[in-house]
Amino acid sequence: MTLLQYEVFKTVVDLKSFTQAGEKLGLTQGAVSHAIKSLESEFDLTLLYRSRSGITLTKEGERMIPYIRQILSISEQMKQEAGKMNGLEIGTIRIGTFSSVSASLLPTILKQFHQQYPSIEIELYEGGYGDIRHMLQSGKIDIGFLPSSEIESLDFIKLLEDPLYVLLPKNHQLNKRKKISILELTTDPFIMPKGGCDALVKKVFKENKIKTNVFCEIEDNPTIVAMVEKELGISIMPDMVINTCSGDVAISRLSEDYYRSIGLASKSFAHVSPVVRAFIDQTEQYVNSAYHAK
Repeated sequence: MTLLQYEVFKTVVDLKSFTQAGEKLGLTQGAVSHAIKSLESEFDLTLLYRSRSGITLTKEGERMIPYIRQILSISEQMKQEAGKMNGLEIGTIRIGTFSSVSASLLPTILKQFHQQYPSIEIELYEGGYGDIRHMLQSGKIDIGFLPSSEIESLDFIKLLEDPLYVLLPKNHQLNKRKKISILELTTDPFIMPKGGCDALVKKVFKENKIKTNVFCEIEDNPTIVAMVEKELGISIMPDMVINTCSGDVAISRLSEDYYRSIGLASKSFAHVSPVVRAFIDQTEQYVNSAYHAK
């Protein structure tokens, strides 16, 4: 068994395609198939189901993939440590992120990081909170951006507090107010965010014993802003989300101090590689200068 066989297997599992795995690794499809067959032969197990609908793990494959990810992770850490001893910074970081962080935080962080460590490869995996948590727990990514409410048993480093704001149509009677209480929003039709910060928004209403007059639930943030602009209702969204959308709406801070705590999560920060630690340090430095030095 070789590290290349393990890398081929992991890449096929992640991409669910022999062809795409070959393209990513610079191998022919035949070489990818040979590596998988050789690995299955040496294990004396069938690891993958192959069908017209795609590639899925067998039960045996599901049991083996965490160990293979762990072996590859240790190998990567060894290479990075050796490179560090030689005064080099090399390696790969796999980062999980969600849309508002991708648009607001990551561009500047990645630019600064690439300027300092140009040889380090970045792999980004974007998804919902549950997707990121699952990728961390399965070892598919090294670190991930998450709200503190979504980390479960993961390690967590808090970066910033992202306050909630009320979105109102421009002609709303409260549109000139800098702050609005949640208790003043009991009668307006409400456009509920879905699939992200909805749990936090629902918590706000529940804690204040308010029954929401939900007009609709929408997952796409720009669509929510467009609905508010067309006077179909009001909504509540985190500041970072609002900053990624455009629309002619009034925005006021909730007077009740609600926010989502955003940070970096990992299975274990004690065992991250040197380049992942460098990324964490770079991220903390940027957030401290951009958000906490005001």
